[in-house]
Amino acid sequence: MTTTTKRASIAFGISMLLTAGAIAFFDFSPAIAQEKPELRIAAIIAVTGPASALGAPERNGVELFDKTWSNREDLPFKIKVISYDDGSDPTKSVSLTRKAIEEDKVHVVVCCTTTPSSMAIVDTVSAAKVTMISMASSAMIIEPASARPFTFKTPTSDRLMLQRTLDYMKRQGIKKIGFFGLEDAYGEGGLKELQIVTKDIGMELAATERFARQDTNFTPQALRLKQAGLDAVYVHAIPPSANLSHEALKRVGYTGPIYHGGGSSINAFVDIGKANVEGAIVGVGAMNVYDQIKKDNPLGPVLAKFAALYDGVYGKGKVDLFAGQSWDAMMLAVNAYQSAAAAGAKADDLAATRIAIKDAMERTNEWPGVNGVFNITPTDHLGLDKRSTFLSQIKGGKFVLIEE
Repeated sequence: MTTTTKRASIAFGISMLLTAGAIAFFDFSPAIAQEKPELRIAAIIAVTGPASALGAPERNGVELFDKTWSNREDLPFKIKVISYDDGSDPTKSVSLTRKAIEEDKVHVVVCCTTTPSSMAIVDTVSAAKVTMISMASSAMIIEPASARPFTFKTPTSDRLMLQRTLDYMKRQGIKKIGFFGLEDAYGEGGLKELQIVTKDIGMELAATERFARQDTNFTPQALRLKQAGLDAVYVHAIPPSANLSHEALKRVGYTGPIYHGGGSSINAFVDIGKANVEGAIVGVGAMNVYDQIKKDNPLGPVLAKFAALYDGVYGKGKVDLFAGQSWDAMMLAVNAYQSAAAAGAKADDLAATRIAIKDAMERTNEWPGVNGVFNITPTDHLGLDKRSTFLSQIKGGKFVLIEE
């Protein structure tokens, strides 16, 4: 068996991992349990602050992983999860990342919930040569891979989601659109990708309006968008901003279709918006519509098992995309650690093991996660393709798959 992870023989694919005893490990375990090497993962998440709507399910995903894996005795190594709350503050993200690397001696940092925080720690993890797996969507976190060799992420890219969304818009006869998004790094990344995709597809980006995460009044921007004569508005934000901007458009009398990016593909968007967001078209991951995708979709069994595991702990119907993104990050860390060990990494050499984990991440091949099938390479630190994107419409308070 090669050190490259193949789907046919994967030891840590979720479909295998959820069944005790179904795992085939490389033989690198010591003779007695006390001598088992320890994989240490720091999870730094926005449990509080403006991004807590995303951080809450991400925290649940990490806690679920911790409960499922940290106490298992059948593994050839131990797993230690160290969790921190960065309060949605990039400055705190940096200080916690340094603490995790220097004091906790972690092998992998799973961080962060948001693009601004993820961007803030890139230099820190690069200097320490520690693999970082982000749960934020912007491509700038990982691109170019040559300049960000230790950063990876699990959410699908804005570009992939926008290609799916604008292809659908074009089929609906939409030609002239407006952008309504955050003015931080997440919003900037979304606008940049939208400019590229609209040009490629032959659509017109006719208006651009921005807002800060802490803003509560979106009326002036919504009025300008209404007056621009648009065929559709695309919102690139996260709750509650995504909800407030959507509601402002409707309040000023805009009657055209409102599309949302992946930042709105979370239960909180529906829970906060209720009837106000009915009809919104949202780019989502497979987790949002796992029970609606075609039966022959290869992600079906993976998603169903994760949903059952999550719902069994947090309640039926609670699972969402962001929980899956943190779960995938933790699982990819474990998968890479195992692959690094199989390639000869020495557990007692922290610096060398950290680098070996990064190299192993870049060998991830056809790895079936919650967010899609990952094929990570030295030049692509995401590794997802169009299989990771879907479109939905909010109907009856649910994400309903749009058949294309």
